[in-house]
Parts: sequence; C-alpha cells; structure tokens
Amino acid sequence: MLPEFLNDRSDARSRSTATDFKPWLVMGAVGVSLALNLGLAVRLGLSGGSEPVPAPVVAVEPAAPEAAPAINVIGDDTTVANAATPPDQVPPLPAPLGAAATAGSHVYHGVVQSSISATFTGVTDTSAAALSAVYTRLFAWDLDMRRDLHRGDLVSVLFEQPVGQEPLVLAARFTSQAGSPSEHVYSAYRWQAPGDRFPSYWAPDGTEVPKRLVAGPLEEYEQVTSLLKDRPTHAGMDFKTPIGTPVQAPRAGVVTRINWNQPSNGGCVELRFQDGVLAKFLHLNESLVKEGQSVAAGTVFAKTGNTGHSTGAHLHYQLERAGRVVDPIEYHGTLRRQLQPDVMARFASETKSLEAQLIGQVAQR
Repeated sequence: MLPEFLNDRSDARSRSTATDFKPWLVMGAVGVSLALNLGLAVRLGLSGGSEPVPAPVVAVEPAAPEAAPAINVIGDDTTVANAATPPDQVPPLPAPLGAAATAGSHVYHGVVQSSISATFTGVTDTSAAALSAVYTRLFAWDLDMRRDLHRGDLVSVLFEQPVGQEPLVLAARFTSQAGSPSEHVYSAYRWQAPGDRFPSYWAPDGTEVPKRLVAGPLEEYEQVTSLLKDRPTHAGMDFKTPIGTPVQAPRAGVVTRINWNQPSNGGCVELRFQDGVLAKFLHLNESLVKEGQSVAAGTVFAKTGNTGHSTGAHLHYQLERAGRVVDPIEYHGTLRRQLQPDVMARFASETKSLEAQLIGQVAQR
C-alpha cells in the first residue's frame, strides 16, 4: 500500500484533463535528453570508446631446478616442486628439544570452555591473547576458531617466549570434539625441510599445515601472519619475512603508482594486472621499478621492509577488482607441499622429542 501522501498525488493526477496539458514541460524534457546524448557522444569520441591497452610484456624464462626436490607440491593440479639447495647453503636445522633443552620452553594442555584466548589465560606470564593468536594462526587453514570451537575441545602447545617477541610455537595439537564419534586431531610441528630457508609447520604425515598461494608474490617467507578473513579492518594478506626479501610480480601487468601519499603504507608499489585486478604491495624497503613500466610475471620488482605503520618486517599484499577487495586465496588458489618419502624418516626422527613432550603433558593431565 502506498503512503497517504502518494495516494493523494495519484488521485490528483487521475482527475486531470486535457486542458491541464503544459507544452513547456515536454519541450524542457526533450532539451535535457539532447544535452545528455551530446555529452555522451563527446566523451566516447575523446576516449576512443575503449580502455587503454597496456604496453607489451616481455616473458621471463623460468630457471630450471638444479637437483631433485625434497618436497612435492599437491593441490590445484600442479606438480611444481621446490628445487633443492646445495648442502653447504642449507641453513642449520633447529636442535631437537631433549630433556636438557626444555628449560626455556613451556608445555600446556587445556580444555576449552569458551574461547581459545580464555583457555590460555594464566598459562604463563605470556599474554593470553598473543599465545592464542599464534596458536590459532597455525590451524586457520582448516578451522575457524570462532565457528568450529566446541566446549570440551582439547588444546596442547609447546612454545618458547623470546623476550620482546610473540610466542614461538614448536609443536601444537587441537582435538576437536574430543571423545565423541566426530573427534578429529590436528597437529603441527615446527621443522625446517631440506632446501627451505625457513622452518614451517608440518603434520605427522609430512603434509605442510599452512597452505601457500599458487604463484604468490614471495618465493620465501617465514609465515602468513594475517589472512583477509581475520579481521574486517584488514584488507590484505600479511607475510612475515626479513627485510630485503625479493618481491615478484604474481601476474604480468603495469606499474600504476609508487609511494603514493599514505604514510601508513610506507614504501609501496601498485600493479594493474592484465585481467584488470589491482595489486598493492606495502611496507617495502626498496622499489626497483618506475610508474608506467610493464613487468612480466615472476619479475622481481621490490624488496620487503618494515616501513610505514608496521610492527615487524613483513609484506602486505592486497588485491582489488573494480574498487572491491578480493581475497588472495580465492584469486590465486592454494597448494600444500608434501615431504618426499626419503625425507620423512628424518622429519619423524627430529620431531620425536616434540611429540614426546606433548604426549607427556597429556598423560599427566
């Protein structure tokens, strides 16, 4: 039903006659229509009726691997694998934690009653919020700790607390719906695979716990510390990595802006991919390109940093299409790496002490 004042106007129009016709109203409408059509024609003539075509892009030939990989890549129908690093260039592995090396570590096993943060409250002098954030980050690829949390779920974590830094988790386990027919256990062990620059987190079967972007902006990084879905005020994906890590173009495109006037971004580069998606790379330490320059997929165009409003060295990677934020996970797709069988024995051996500490704590519950 229309509001009363609209009904009144409708009734008034229905009572009008031919003598109420006003020719000047018709002439005015025709004039406005002609003016709008003329303006549109001029605009199309000036722009050529099409979007500007980006400059041609020179393809870069990928380098061939030097040796057989230690890790397979699974998911998204890809068979790409990490090339093995020569033995003299492989960073040393963390020493396995035995009984004599646990003085600086903490082990906690608890039962969820409400939130993960509340579950960790009072564990140590460490901030419960910081520990719960790091713990949750490990399993964020498979679980939503707000939606998938149940009362009675079990948490286990072995961690260290470096001075002035966030907790360093060495091993973690989450048991969903413990004791029920739907029980499922998620585990993660910190371990540095042969050929990798940084340790990662691996499940007992040798599958990497965090997923990786297909053709992402970084070949090497320590950890993804923030996903788009983590909080509504964050419009991108954060990669923790040392200052100076090479940033490569995920897709061919054109550099549209460099270091635009937003102090919070620090050093920044903006690329327009050939499919129209706009990519922003923030907190850079160095830019290696100029505005208007075309870049091929895989081209290193910047170095990561800790500039602008940043609490630690990392890369902020943000995607937009037609002014709307795009999730990098949906745009790129993801993959998971799998340790080769000949590496699995080494992995199991070097994470055995971590497993023993978690099991020991569970047994003492």
